[in-house]
Amino acid sequence: MDQNKEMAMFSLDVRKILAVTIAAVAISYLAAPQGLSAATPATGEVVTYTCSGTFAATQISGNDTLDLRGQPFTIIVTGNTSMSPSQHGQNWGIYTPLNMTGTIYSGLVPNTPLPITATTAAIDQTVGPSYDIFQAGFPVSEFGISVDVRAYITLPAGTLANPRMQPFASITLNPTCPAGVAQCNTVEYFDTEATTVLQIETGTLVAQ
Repeated sequence: MDQNKEMAMFSLDVRKILAVTIAAVAISYLAAPQGLSAATPATGEVVTYTCSGTFAATQISGNDTLDLRGQPFTIIVTGNTSMSPSQHGQNWGIYTPLNMTGTIYSGLVPNTPLPITATTAAIDQTVGPSYDIFQAGFPVSEFGISVDVRAYITLPAGTLANPRMQPFASITLNPTCPAGVAQCNTVEYFDTEATTVLQIETGTLVAQ
């Protein structure tokens, strides 16, 4: 499966997650079994995924109704190493529901931190031979506008030892994509009418 199809499928699943529950994702273009069928530990440790950075000054596409372009952001999603995936394959796993907290900034109210929260966030992790993929989805309501958000981030191969929830070192995010990937390290938000895609100009992602 190519990247565009994989991105579209998780976007569709995010909509389903936020409305009801997670739906299956088929990520078959990356092979290498990772043993997700192994027994889940009875207890585990909290894993905090923190993504922070600044969006590019110009959006990739869409109207950017929330006026997030050029603005900083911080998104924090928490899980536990003992969690079993809601859906999984040999090299990918989806975890939901998760708690999300964060802060965004908007040109609509300059220099004002805007807190955001969600209790139905989802994370999708995929281990690949050339690069790993981290995706997250959650709902946001701001300025009376309710949207669904999805982040798509590529990580250097080997960042994820396997698709389970686990810490990994801080990864620098920028617009540079792996060979053969046209678009990466993006955040999109959408409703039933329109979609805006924003590039992460600079930032980091860490799980600890």
